[in-house]
This record gives sequence, structure tokens and C-alpha cells, in this order.
Amino acid sequence: MQLRDERTWTLRDLLGLVGEPPTAAAPNKNADPDIEDSAAWYTQVQLPWPPSLVGNNWAFGGEGAYDMPKWLAPPASAALRRAIANARGGINPLLDWAPPIRAASQLKLTLEDRQQLPGAAKRLVKVTLRALPHFNGTPARDYVTLDVAGDGHDRTHFGRCVLFMKDNDDNHFVAVHWLTEVQGVVVDPVTMLVPLTLSRPELTASYSVMPASAIINGALIIEGGANLWALQSPREQRAYIASNYDN
Repeated sequence: MQLRDERTWTLRDLLGLVGEPPTAAAPNKNADPDIEDSAAWYTQVQLPWPPSLVGNNWAFGGEGAYDMPKWLAPPASAALRRAIANARGGINPLLDWAPPIRAASQLKLTLEDRQQLPGAAKRLVKVTLRALPHFNGTPARDYVTLDVAGDGHDRTHFGRCVLFMKDNDDNHFVAVHWLTEVQGVVVDPVTMLVPLTLSRPELTASYSVMPASAIINGALIIEGGANLWALQSPREQRAYIASNYDN
């Protein structure tokens, strides 16, 4: 019995050192204070955080300029309104949401750290995405990678957050300003980075409203020369090449 207990505690300690959850739930903390202390070793498995608007939010109709973020230039604001109107039109609209709509410049949600194993304690990460000129003195118009349905297979695209929205059924959306791929170049052979350009802000096709569930992850984008460049982990780049091989 003593040998079995020693092995059990040794296994729990080893799992705790590498950040893995214990093999069994800890007993009631009131039963044994020592067991409660030992549980501090272990990283709690993160539960999904339902998407939610953060900070000030407002009624959004998508028709008047007053609905758009104040920092958005008038040509860009008009282009985004046209993009929403186009997506809402027709018998089978691409953008099918349930009014009334609320809008905000920040969205809290759960994203997957795909460098962690499925089921790992740190696999799910709570993040707040922002579409603000500045936040605490730092530029805060976040970039994201999105999974977009295409002809034959899904593709990964990059976009810059413009606005976040929620409909009456608690579905969440993100309005993005698309980054355009350099035709024929998936990954630059010299820099080994993904070259991109920001689509023209006055064009309707430069914007889309996507479900928040399409967001794969945030994106680290830097400026360099005439292009923007996406910095990716080796795993992210392999996945990007696999989905965008026909660029």
C-alpha cells in the first residue's frame, strides 16, 4: 500500500512539473489539506470562453456613418457599409444575422494554441482582440488569420480587425480589412516569410464580415519595403502552405 501511494505521488509530481493535469481529480479539499496543496502544482485545464463584446458598445444598423468607428476614414467607412449591404442582399444572404446588432471595438474569445497537444492544459487561451488606433499608448488594430471557404478547399487568409459585432442570437462577427497575397508567392524564398499587401481601403471588396468562429489565431504582421510580412511559427507556416499552395 505504501509503495503504491509513493508511486501515485511521484507520478502526480512529474505530471505537475511538465504542466500536465493529474491522472485523476483531486479529492475533496476538506478531506486532506496536503492534497489541496499538491493541486497547486497542476495547471488547470482552460475552459472555452464564449465570445463577448468588451467595453463600450453601440447599436449598429450598417447604414449610417455614425455606426462606424470614429477613427475610420470616410472612404473606408463607406466601403465597409457597401460590403455589409452586399453581403446582406439577395434571397440567400452571405451575412445572415438576427437584428438588432450591437458593435464594439474589442472582443474577448478563446483561441487554440495549436502548438500544444489536444487536451493539454494550455491548449485553449483567452484573448482580447482590439480594433482601436491605440490602446494604452500602443497601436491596437489587431491582425488575425481566418479560415475561409474556397473552391475545392478552405484557405487561410490574413485580415486586420475593423469592428466586432453581436446579433440578437448571441452570434459574434468580425469586420476585417483584407491583406492581399502576392500572386504566385506563397512564402518568400529569401526571407521565408509570407509577403502581403493591405488592400485598397476605398474598395468594397477590401472588406468582409466573418463569423468570429472563422478566426484561427492572431497574426504578427510587420512592415518592410513595399510589403507587409507575416511572421509564423514553423507549424503555422506548414499549415499555411498546405492550404494556400495554389496561390
